[in-house]
Amino acid sequence: MQGTIGRIVMGFIAAAISVVVVHEGIIYLLNAGGYIPTHGWSMTPAIPPWGVPRLVNNIFWGGLWGALFGLIYAWIPGGMAWLKGLIFGLLIVVVSNWILLPLIKGQVFGQGNQVLFGGWNPTRMWIVAVIVGGFGLGLGIIYGLIGPRDRTT
Repeated sequence: MQGTIGRIVMGFIAAAISVVVVHEGIIYLLNAGGYIPTHGWSMTPAIPPWGVPRLVNNIFWGGLWGALFGLIYAWIPGGMAWLKGLIFGLLIVVVSNWILLPLIKGQVFGQGNQVLFGGWNPTRMWIVAVIVGGFGLGLGIIYGLIGPRDRTT
């Protein structure tokens, strides 16, 4: 696939794969280490109004982040695809998880325990950084392998 649509589609696919392999793999390891209660590859409902399984929810939202990554790939600093993915994951996705997601979940859906910047809890903050930073790294690697060769047009 070529052009803008090709970059968006390949970004979505790369991100979906990164969610299934990297994101959920990190969650599994953090759970096995006793750092988080959530299990990797969980099919429990994520958001009560819709009851979508957590894994499907993560793949969908991860895919949308990947579509954005494919769209802005040429403007992300870093040179190599894996580095661009890591930068994207750490800057854009982490900041959105620390600011936008708590606001949406807390204000729109009325869910509790939604604090900005992880409540400034260092443990909560590094866990999010590892999970979504790993997702971004995986996204960059996979996009570099399957994405369009000319990513500037």
